Order: sequence, then structure tokens, then C-alpha cells
Amino acid sequence: MKAFNTTICNLVLALGLGSSLLSLPAAAQQSVPATAALQQQACACFEVKVVGEGPAVILIPGLASSGEVWQSTVEALKADYQLHIFTLAGFAGVKPIPMQSWGEGYLALQHQAILRYISEQQLDKPVIIGHSLGGYLALALAADAPEHISAAINVDGLPALGAMLGQSNTQHRSQSTSKNTSENASQSTAGTGDSKPQPQRGGFDPVAMAKSMANNEQWQQRIVADMYRSDGQTSGRVFGELMRADLRPQLSNLRVPVLTLGALQHGAPYSTPEQVQKNYESQLANAPAAFHSFAFAHDSKHFIMADAPEWLNQHIQQFLSKQQG
Repeated sequence: MKAFNTTICNLVLALGLGSSLLSLPAAAQQSVPATAALQQQACACFEVKVVGEGPAVILIPGLASSGEVWQSTVEALKADYQLHIFTLAGFAGVKPIPMQSWGEGYLALQHQAILRYISEQQLDKPVIIGHSLGGYLALALAADAPEHISAAINVDGLPALGAMLGQSNTQHRSQSTSKNTSENASQSTAGTGDSKPQPQRGGFDPVAMAKSMANNEQWQQRIVADMYRSDGQTSGRVFGELMRADLRPQLSNLRVPVLTLGALQHGAPYSTPEQVQKNYESQLANAPAAFHSFAFAHDSKHFIMADAPEWLNQHIQQFLSKQQG
């Protein structure tokens, strides 16, 4: 069981593991002076690249990942949709948010910043697509702000990460575990400003972790590079927040269509595909069947965009087409 938990901690650190600020269209930059401060504050939470024309879609990568993880999806969608590709603050070279400014926490801060972005850019109920940590945020927005979005796609994210490790039975255990894990994660993912893999520290092997999250060697190198371009303190503390977070009760509030795409090899060899699927179905059991559906990539690890990009993009396109219909 110790080996299982250690491996799963490494795997789920993928939730912990996705140029200057790219300019938005000129029309989007025009605003009254009174909102300038809010816009500046919103931009500090993430960098955004806007590509394509059509109905708005927001793409959110995971913790310590760049928006570049969505490259194949962008190519598949840009002819028909306006894509807002995020990289969250503190990850993959984007300047971190000072922790004293987090308020209730990084997840809540990003939740509100995304809603503010939707309002300021006057997006008409965009679809939210998120991977890992981004998937958690997509679920949170669908559950808590259905009036602002039209649908969501959760790519291999969980609503209650700590519960998967049996660490959410009591508040004391959850807080203690997440504190220790956050400290370890801060040390192990400390950004160096260099995209090259660094020597192993404290038993942490980023290459082995990347191999557990993707089969493609080039993608493994990309994952490691993004990890080392990320701010370690941000990665560690956000991982701690994810360990404490539990969206399961709110899932009953879903009133917009949500698709969860799960990776059944995420956990191999310690978890079978059947166990992974059962865990997903259990974690999302509160989601009304009328608004939530599953699809599972049988041969993919955590980064489905690396191991099954055609499968991923086909399901995304089919889901988006239904929303437009």
C-alpha cells in the first residue's frame, strides 16, 4: 500500500504537473478607465493566447503545465471556434501571484479570475475545457457558475483528489498530509528558470514522474521542462489545496452539460483500468446523469493529449457540436 500511495502521489502531482503576456484583440483591450485596475488584476492570474473565430472556448492546462499542451486541440478547433488558451500564474514560466494576495486560496482566486475574464471579454457563455487541475476548475465553474458558461469538459481531473488517497476522512488528517506534501512538492518542483531537467533531489525523479504520465518521449521531456519552469512554492501549495478540496457535494448543482474524459492507464501498474474507471464513476456519482457523461481512453496515461490526441479531439469536437446544435 505504501508503494501504491507513493506512486499515486507522484501521479497526481500531475495535477500539480502543466513570451510576455500575449495581447488580446484590440477591441477587447478597449475599456473605460474605471475597469483598468480590475483588468490588470485579472491578467495577473494567467496569460492568455487567443486563436480562431467563432463561439468561445476556454482551454485550461494543469498545474505546472503550459497552454501549449492544447496544441493539437487548438489545431483541430481553431477553424470553428475562438480559443482562449490559458497558462495559469506560477506555472511554465508565467510569473507567480504573491501568496499574500491569494485570499481564500489559489483555486478560489482562479475561479473568480476566470469569471471576471469572461465578463470583461464579453464572452457569450463559453465552453470550459480543462486538463487535470484545469479539469477541476472546469467542474467547479459548471457546478457553481452555470449561468456564465454553456458547458464543460473535464480531461482527467478529479473533484476530490484527497479522497482518492483516503486522506479526507478528517480535517486534521487532510491538513497535516497536505502541509507535508506541499513542502515536499515545493522542494521537488522548485523552478530553476531553466527548461533542462535538473539532478534528482530528495528522491524525486521528474523523468520517472513524466513517464508515469505520458508514453510519448517528447511529451515526457515537455512535462519535465514545464515542471522546472514552474514556481515550486506555487506548485506545492496548490497541490495542498487540491488535496483538501472536495467538489463532490456541489456536483449535484450541475445544470449545464459536462463531459468527463478519463485516462484508464493513469495509475498503472498499481491500479487496473477497471479500478480507475470505478474511482471516476464514484467520485462523480453526484453529477446528474442528465447533465454529465463519461468517455474513457483505454490506453492513455494522464496526458491524454499526448497518448491519444485523435481520440481526445474527436470527443471534444463531438461534444462541442452537440452544444452548437
